[in-house]
Amino acid sequence: MANALRVKRRVSGAAGAPASLMTGELAWNQVDETLYGGKGDDGSGTATSIVALAGPGAFVDISTTQTIGGAKTFSVVPKSAQDASASTDLVRKSQVDSALAGKANTSHTHAVSDVTGLQTALDGKAAASHTHTASQISDSTLAGRALLTGADAAAQRTALGLGSAATQASSAFAAATHGHTVADVTGLQTALDGKAALASPTFTGTPAAPTAASGTNTTQIATTAFVQAAIGSFGAGDMAKATYDTDNDGKVDAAEVADAVAWTGITGKPATFAPSTHAHAISEVTGLQGALDAKAPLASPALTGTPTAPTATAGTNTTQVATTAFVAAAIAALIDAAPGALDTLNELAAALGITGGSIDGVTLDGGTF
Repeated sequence: MANALRVKRRVSGAAGAPASLMTGELAWNQVDETLYGGKGDDGSGTATSIVALAGPGAFVDISTTQTIGGAKTFSVVPKSAQDASASTDLVRKSQVDSALAGKANTSHTHAVSDVTGLQTALDGKAAASHTHTASQISDSTLAGRALLTGADAAAQRTALGLGSAATQASSAFAAATHGHTVADVTGLQTALDGKAALASPTFTGTPAAPTAASGTNTTQIATTAFVQAAIGSFGAGDMAKATYDTDNDGKVDAAEVADAVAWTGITGKPATFAPSTHAHAISEVTGLQGALDAKAPLASPALTGTPTAPTATAGTNTTQVATTAFVAAAIAALIDAAPGALDTLNELAAALGITGGSIDGVTLDGGTF
């Protein structure tokens, strides 16, 4: 028997290898310009894997622009003359090291002398902790300050012990009459936040108030005790038994009169009453005809939309409705789960070598995939 060389092809559609190939079978996908071959044998002639054999779609092309995936390791390190120069060139580590040489780390420090003018600026400042002599505190500074009431500035200096040799921390004094903001008083803002506003306050918890005197009718807040007392003052009503139940039989006199009214004396009653067992026409039941019109008849129904039904068991051959799932299962059973390359009559014919011409036993047309 002559050897058969099967070559499938795809001229349009999706790129990539076919779903399956026979052992030794070739497939030329013109979409990605790659030649694929069936490798291995699962015991029935079907390849266990499909590999790319040739073509710019799977191999590096020296004359065209390509996108190459995966990490690549070069056996020869690029020469110095091949350093990156264009914006899209690869940069070598030696170039990066050379560019970073002499640069400061992201986290670094400076001496005072590294900052121009900083030492001069610091020399003109006083230390954080320092003192002043009495001679450095002028009378005009102390005048009008609330140190000792009724004393002038000179007397205040003497009372404070600010002699010629005394020292005093440098600070200002508050005037005898002065003010403060809320923020200047420790805890004041928190205390204010815990108070209710006079205008439209919003209380939480269980607010309480004085209970107004009974009968009060003003804008004063009414407590629950005031409400309960007002309701309790209503009493048991004014229906006296001696007035409305004169015969003392436990039934109001007016009710007894109503019980004694004859049927002919009742006004507004219907002329006739339907018997306990009676029937109605469909038109007398509101909405019934519309509901019936929306239902399908049992005989020859004309269904619309996407009607569904239970899927019959495989192999069922009765008048039961067949669903699309039943049909798909029947077709799958017919081709007996054949692979994608052998699930049509054309592919089966190609696999049997029936299609196309041949020269010396070599098949020239293996079909499409």
